[in-house]
Amino acid sequence: MKKRGQITVFLSLALLCIFSLMCGLIESARMAGARCYLKLAADSAMDSVFSEYHREAWDQYRLFLLEAKDEKEIKDSWNQFMEPYMESSGWYGMAMESAEVSDRVLITDDGGSHLDQEILDYMKYGIIKDMPDGDGAADLLKSLKEASSVENLSQSYAGHTKEAVRLERALEDINDCLRAQKDYWETAQRQLGNYNGSGFQETARKLKREMDRIPALVTTYGKRADQLKKNLDETKRKNESLSKNISPEMQKAMAEEANSYDTYVNQDGPRRKQVEALPEHIDIQKTIIQQAMERAEEVEDIIDNWVYDDEEDSGPDLSELWGSVEDIWNRIQISVLSYSTGVKDPEKQKILEQIEGFAEQGLLNLVLPEGSQVSKGMVNNSSFPSASMSDGDGASINLLERLVFEEYCSRFLTNFCSEEEKEFKYEMEYLISGKTHDEDNLKRVVTELVAIREGMNLIHILSDSEKRQEANALASVITGVTGLAPLTGVIAFFIMTVWALGEAIVDVQMLLEGKKTAFIKSRETWNLTLSNLLELGKTGKSSGGKAGDKGIDYTGYLKLLMFLSDQKVQNYRLMDMIQWNLCKKQGDFRMENCVYQAEIKGNVKAKHLFFGGSSPFYPVDVRTEKAY
Repeated sequence: MKKRGQITVFLSLALLCIFSLMCGLIESARMAGARCYLKLAADSAMDSVFSEYHREAWDQYRLFLLEAKDEKEIKDSWNQFMEPYMESSGWYGMAMESAEVSDRVLITDDGGSHLDQEILDYMKYGIIKDMPDGDGAADLLKSLKEASSVENLSQSYAGHTKEAVRLERALEDINDCLRAQKDYWETAQRQLGNYNGSGFQETARKLKREMDRIPALVTTYGKRADQLKKNLDETKRKNESLSKNISPEMQKAMAEEANSYDTYVNQDGPRRKQVEALPEHIDIQKTIIQQAMERAEEVEDIIDNWVYDDEEDSGPDLSELWGSVEDIWNRIQISVLSYSTGVKDPEKQKILEQIEGFAEQGLLNLVLPEGSQVSKGMVNNSSFPSASMSDGDGASINLLERLVFEEYCSRFLTNFCSEEEKEFKYEMEYLISGKTHDEDNLKRVVTELVAIREGMNLIHILSDSEKRQEANALASVITGVTGLAPLTGVIAFFIMTVWALGEAIVDVQMLLEGKKTAFIKSRETWNLTLSNLLELGKTGKSSGGKAGDKGIDYTGYLKLLMFLSDQKVQNYRLMDMIQWNLCKKQGDFRMENCVYQAEIKGNVKAKHLFFGGSSPFYPVDVRTEKAY
């Protein structure tokens, strides 16, 4: 019987197709599983790499920093953590061929924005007391900008007040010269009456020398008047740019005080015409003086060469001879200004100007609490991150996040009032000033604190009618009852600015003593009277202010100063301090070697399980990234 094999062949072919399909499906699933396994292994290895963060940075600053001097360290570490996964790959049959770091982001990159992010990530789990919301942060920034603008304008107008006082002193010099001329003229007239020719000649020469001073004095007066007007016009332009940061109410108050300067300059016009007419008038009077002196010489010659005709000759008629000189002398007209000078109490004015001088000479010794010692610490900033800070955009965080950043700094950095002692102690002050010496940082911070407090104090004075009246009363004493009304207004505003400065000095002294001071002053929280202000100017010492539980302490004001500073600069200076302190235990630690984020590309060789033929391996690429 003949047998047929169609069914067997068909079944064999069918089974071959089925087995091929099943093996293909299994291989495909295995390859997908291999890729999944490889991705999981790569991510786990990267997690392990980033788990080797700098422990001291975490302990001291709660920051995750992966220290790696170059990409090779990251790659080698990742390969090391990948080895167990490759060895245990089982039926996936994998082996690492190569790897490269395709991206590495350092903590110092991008203007320090990654440091900001780490700080915000950490601080969101903390408790922050008295933290304003977004609107509160905006209002705070607005108040700080207003205080800064008011302080800048007040300083400009204070400078104009001193210019006005110098102008008055120039006029006083002219008046003194004219009074001296009058005294010489009267003295010479008496000498003529006494027939004292030599004394008259000497006095007449003194009068001429005094008159010779007038052109220079008039020139000085004119220069000072021109400079005052020019600077006042410049301040007006400056006022336009700063007014956008000042509330309408404060703009109105500032305008009222500034009007006195315009009035003073305008009223000086007629007075200046009279002053500038003096040199021409003096030239005419000097000609008359010369004529009188020449006639006096003739008279002396007549007397000396008189020939007596007989014994009864009584000599020349002295009354007639010297009377001819006196007739010429009486033709001299000594000028008298119809305008009086406005500063009648220069001593008080000088005391106020002396307080202004404190800011120029340095405020630290004035506000430093008795018995306090200033740290002499210093740092070497050659390797600091801020030394290599590049230009360009920095971190972009909102106002509320900036407040969180400042709160972080206040918790992890020390300052003047901190109890912790360090070689370089004023770390928060460094963030504001960036100087290498503690003392220099403190000086800069004290100056900026005084400026902020001066602006806020002046805002209060301008808003308080009682204090404005007190300032006007003292200005009236300085200028006198008959003084120029516009000058009284100028001096009054100067008194207000100095008063605000004096109160600011007391405020900062309180802060350095560990006390609090109100950000927005009221009559209850005001410390300095005008009599105390004058005493401060005389002695250079203040009795301090009233302690209170309400207000902001020194650390709080440092945070306000940071709020006004550039965020990018703050980030790098914070990294400076972190590096400086971590170098105490690890001398070669550098923030620029700390990785925030990395991406690695790996090339893996995997083996086919069912196929392959002459090429049983196939390449698999994997990418993994990690950021703190």
